[in-house]
Amino acid sequence: MKKIFLIAILFAFSCDSTLDVEVENNISTSNFFRSQEDFDLALAGVYDILGNHQDDSGFGTYFRGLLVMGRAGTDEGYIIPDFAQYGVEVSNYTFTAVSQIPDRVWAFQYKGIARANTVINRLEQAGDVDIPDSEVERIEGEAHFLRAYYYFQLVRYFGAVPIVNEEVTDVAQLSLERAPVAEVYQQIIQDFTKAEELLPLNNTNGRAEKMAATAMLAKVYLQMSGFPLQDQNAAVLAAQKANEVINSGLYALMPNYQDVFKLENEYGSEYIFSVQFTFCGNCEGGQVGTWDGVPGVWTYARTYSIFRTFNEFYDSYDPADLRRDYNIVDYNVIDEDGNTQPTNDGNRYAFKWRHEPNPENRPGGSGFFEWQSAFDFPVTRYADILLTYAEAVNRSNGSPSLEAYDAINKVRRRGYGLDINTPNPEVDLTPGMSFNEFQDAILNERKWELCYEGHRWHDLVRFGKLVEAVQSINSPESIEQSSAANNIQPKHVLFPIPQSQIQVSNGVLTQNDGY
Repeated sequence: MKKIFLIAILFAFSCDSTLDVEVENNISTSNFFRSQEDFDLALAGVYDILGNHQDDSGFGTYFRGLLVMGRAGTDEGYIIPDFAQYGVEVSNYTFTAVSQIPDRVWAFQYKGIARANTVINRLEQAGDVDIPDSEVERIEGEAHFLRAYYYFQLVRYFGAVPIVNEEVTDVAQLSLERAPVAEVYQQIIQDFTKAEELLPLNNTNGRAEKMAATAMLAKVYLQMSGFPLQDQNAAVLAAQKANEVINSGLYALMPNYQDVFKLENEYGSEYIFSVQFTFCGNCEGGQVGTWDGVPGVWTYARTYSIFRTFNEFYDSYDPADLRRDYNIVDYNVIDEDGNTQPTNDGNRYAFKWRHEPNPENRPGGSGFFEWQSAFDFPVTRYADILLTYAEAVNRSNGSPSLEAYDAINKVRRRGYGLDINTPNPEVDLTPGMSFNEFQDAILNERKWELCYEGHRWHDLVRFGKLVEAVQSINSPESIEQSSAANNIQPKHVLFPIPQSQIQVSNGVLTQNDGY
């Protein structure tokens, strides 16, 4: 009996199991995709790729692997040697084509694409299934959104990659040749645009909706405007799409920066699309706020402190910027009331998401597992889109407009604890900056505002400043913590194509330069 549903693209698995992989579900074509509930269940499988930790221990998802890639290996922070299996290679730029995390990130994005393909293809064949038209559009829109997102991950991390947009049940049907980067981006734009057309303005919490697709289009176009495509027309489109999100009136900056990262606010006015995690026993919880955090008394902080920050990053902030001493700390949490004491160890710690210090006040109470964090991981929030707009305008015009200044200044004012709509000459960037000056200001503001949210590596690559930024983290203390500054090379603007996939393709897949 031919199996369907969570069919994975065959080359998304390791070479020794690719052709013999057991299909992940025993539901057959004869008794599935017969109702809206069936399609929603299949769609849940497409979302599952974002935060899954049951398969490969989450090394290809935001449970583990994507808590490393995008964050470690930048000037934001590093993975400590005690947890070498969790990303020190990525952090120190010693990874190779056989390293686990890039291999699993590649595989999981293609698993997500395969699942999205199944939903989209089966909807096209579902003429006799009784589903309201509005629900068909929603389901299809979400599947296109997620397929676009998985391709966006792949093209940013690996460059040219294969495009497979049909449900695949036979390895002979696969084309393993890498599509050019520009072609992959066109596929992403096509999918996000389709999602934007089909998705409702409001959707269930945690699901993609229309403006999430618009926001992601803004981010896609912005990435295209920098390295490697340097597409100035894309910058114009990025500004247009970001402006649509801003003018929608659906989102707003929260007055207090610290409140953005409280568990009770993760469906608030600032969040546009996030990876969903929840505490529900042994199921799909996450490790947001657990991999980061302070060392010391485990009971109260409930963190591993695997991902830590550099002193240089702390020093880059203006001391008057309130975000500095919220995002980065040098203390332990010592009791259930949240009291602290200095670590006195010379280190500083990333502490953006904070578990309740009293175990009884956490989701799950005393049964809370350290790997069952309920915090969602923000893919994009409103501050990101304001800064996207400002950068896109500067790139498209060759200089910042008054509207671009206003967008970045709102973010800055909130960071300094000021009213976002009241100009303040002590904090605001003032008109008259050159293109390069404004670009530098944007890149810094994104670092200070969006740190640890997975943007920094992509930002530095887009600006052509990855090597420069990583090499700037070169104090003796930082070199002792991370050898990234000594190891990084120009080739590292892309990760290697996993060797397992090259072997599966019999050499049709080619390797990135330098690996």
